[in-house]
Amino acid sequence: MILWMKRALPLLLLLAFASCEKSSAANDVTGHGRGRTGAAEEITDVEMIEFGNFEFVERAPLPERVKKWNGKLIRATGFMNPGRQVRDVREFELVMNRDSCCYGTRPRMNHFFQVTLQGKPTVYQSDPIKVVGRFVIDEQWDGDWQLGLYWLKEAKVEK
Repeated sequence: MILWMKRALPLLLLLAFASCEKSSAANDVTGHGRGRTGAAEEITDVEMIEFGNFEFVERAPLPERVKKWNGKLIRATGFMNPGRQVRDVREFELVMNRDSCCYGTRPRMNHFFQVTLQGKPTVYQSDPIKVVGRFVIDEQWDGDWQLGLYWLKEAKVEK
């Protein structure tokens, strides 16, 4: 009887360990802390006013309440300013209010997001839209002309 148990024990242990689930860290092949099934990254709704309610000075440090969103996936609501293009729009400014997009002067740098869509393009919409994308702070310049400060990369317009 003891001889049978000595031979069966390794087999039983092998079966027990084989049926255990691996941790999500063991399944992670991306190196991002998510398993192959990958939990979806959380999208946070933000108000655009949070990013513009301070006096912006070129090349000056931004408030911590703005910098904390850098690299995060956010959802913002605003108005589309596509420039001259109305169909097959892949890039546009998402502005806080209609006055900034359609009438008057260009909004201040901290009052709009420069949006780059991922995947299929969209068409111009005059009503407020919701855009989901990765928020990136990147003060870009073309010589002395500032191109943008806030960017929404890998973005999509929600229906």
